[in-house]
Amino acid sequence: MVVTITISVRGLWVGNEKDMARAIVRSDVKGYYGYLQALFIRNDLGNEPYQWEYVRRTPTGTLNKYFCGTAMMMAPWFAIGHDIALGDPKAAHDGLSIHEMRAISIGAWFYLFIGLLALRKLLLGSGVREGVLVWLLIALGFGTQVIQYTALQPGWSHVYSFCVISLFLLVVQRLISGGRARWLIVAGALLALIILIRPVNGLVLLAIPVIAGADLVPFMKRILSHKVMLLTAALAGLTVLSIQPLLWHAQIGKWFAYGYAGEGFHWDRPEVLKVLVGFRRGLFLWTPVLSLSAVGTLWLFRKDRIRAWSMALYWGINVYVISAWWIWYYGSGFGSRVFVDHYPVLVVPMAMLLNDLGNRWWIATRIFIVLCCALLLFQMWQYHVFILHHESMDREKYAYTFLRWDDRYRGALAGNYQSPPFNPKGMDVVLEESCDFEHTCTHWSGAGIERIAGAFSGSHAVVFTKGLDYGLGFSVPAGVLPSGHALYMEVGLQRLERTRGLRNLCWLLRT
Repeated sequence: MVVTITISVRGLWVGNEKDMARAIVRSDVKGYYGYLQALFIRNDLGNEPYQWEYVRRTPTGTLNKYFCGTAMMMAPWFAIGHDIALGDPKAAHDGLSIHEMRAISIGAWFYLFIGLLALRKLLLGSGVREGVLVWLLIALGFGTQVIQYTALQPGWSHVYSFCVISLFLLVVQRLISGGRARWLIVAGALLALIILIRPVNGLVLLAIPVIAGADLVPFMKRILSHKVMLLTAALAGLTVLSIQPLLWHAQIGKWFAYGYAGEGFHWDRPEVLKVLVGFRRGLFLWTPVLSLSAVGTLWLFRKDRIRAWSMALYWGINVYVISAWWIWYYGSGFGSRVFVDHYPVLVVPMAMLLNDLGNRWWIATRIFIVLCCALLLFQMWQYHVFILHHESMDREKYAYTFLRWDDRYRGALAGNYQSPPFNPKGMDVVLEESCDFEHTCTHWSGAGIERIAGAFSGSHAVVFTKGLDYGLGFSVPAGVLPSGHALYMEVGLQRLERTRGLRNLCWLLRT
């Protein structure tokens, strides 16, 4: 925690309040944090100003595409920070002052600390010895992306999921070991909060047999015998879950809404290998210490078949769901961030493996953990000084930057898909525009813009037909672009495939 806090203060709490707000409230965080701004500052929930990252326009109001769980977890810290901001005459009162940002950062530290304590208690209850716990915490704290998404990206949902899933598993273990049935109510509320933070994390129910092992059947019989408590737990969970329908109704007047129009799962073509070992976000490549979890799962087949098959099922289903999402690498980020949510489960077979190792293998494993931590911390530094590309690493780029620290490698990986020798002198962004075709764009214009159901950005898309030779154009008036410099233009787009199987669409850019 001391190291995490130091990295936050030295790496995030720098510059003015606008710098810190830009560093924290970006990408997905705009949507999570947007709930707090809309509800408690602007009072415009359902009528928010358009932001392409998360605001969806509907005939009955604006819709925040994200679920509200992360906002709920940030809310008490936001309240503290905003109260301080209101008492500071120099601070902005839009929710983006340095006071709110620092409060959100401190909140992330708190949730990490609670999550680690809960995980430690869980593993102690599973018979893991103290010496193994020390090394597991070292591996988790310095060898995984949990440090990145606590210290430097505290607004993302992952540290909150890590905390609540750790608490949920601890409560389940308490019930398994004979704890009072009233803990069912806590478990029901925690499960609902897990779903509100990230709905697919409801698959954490698959981890119950991993925790229970041979006690699974007696545990289930005992739980089912407490019908009143089970019903109360269900009501507690539904009460927490009902917050989301209430927010949907407040925004667009409907009790159910789907904000991910144009996004979804490709169940028939999951990118499993890329998710696990790919150079872009591969779990075992960018977080090699978690290979001990995979080995531990295989190890369990020698001593506890129930836990082994349950853990294999947990791995299989969650990897399949993660890799089937349309953007399987989950945007820009350091490593495979979505697996941070699953760390509390993934460390269980890792702990049991380490607990059973003989002296020689125990020494070798500790050396491996140290090397994994060193590599991850070094690559995290590379990521923040722009030696590693934030969006699209590949085999060539990984080899080009591996263990490099010279200044000449900073910013050398320019465009997302630029081939070697990349960009040896670095580049500055001189002009940038995102256009969703719902509003007038400054630089993009042309033919083919039509109202299309299912469009990613709202209700419009550019349609290319047989008789249309040229669609969009990008124009910049004289004097806007710098002279005397080589210019590089990068274009990204979301493609709506109206006829399944059409894969020969090309984007032609002539300058």
